[in-house]
Amino acid sequence: ESMIAVAAQPAPALTPLEGCPELPFVSGLMPDYLRFMDVRWALGGMPYSNNPSPAIGGYVRFRDKQHVRPLSEAYILALVDTWPPAILPHLNQPAPGSSLTWTIEFVQPQPALDTLQWCSYRAVIEHARDGYGHTAAALWSPAGELIAISRQTVTVFG
Repeated sequence: ESMIAVAAQPAPALTPLEGCPELPFVSGLMPDYLRFMDVRWALGGMPYSNNPSPAIGGYVRFRDKQHVRPLSEAYILALVDTWPPAILPHLNQPAPGSSLTWTIEFVQPQPALDTLQWCSYRAVIEHARDGYGHTAAALWSPAGELIAISRQTVTVFG
């Protein structure tokens, strides 16, 4: 037990879901599991759009309406991993890249959610230079509760 209590950063103010374009699945360019994810882009540019925004974000959930499941840590991990590195919109064409480091923390207690509920996501580039990008990201419930915190260092050769 502790007397320390600091409120989480609020969920980002995003364009309403209905006004957000869907991130299309591009076979051969994206990991195959992304065909099972539903992503709506609301913040920053899409990958390879030559957009200098330091942030990306929007809404994410699973597509499978036949098998709705409670949102466990494994599903939360997949929701966060669905989003491309925040530095990819800075490029104007695909380039080789890789995650160098990635950490994720699951905020406790977890809200009771299922795999069809839309969660909000935002990633911010904290620093990028010489092929390395450092980002901080978070995932929120539909009610604005913080679910997960993520940090990633990405290498991009382009």
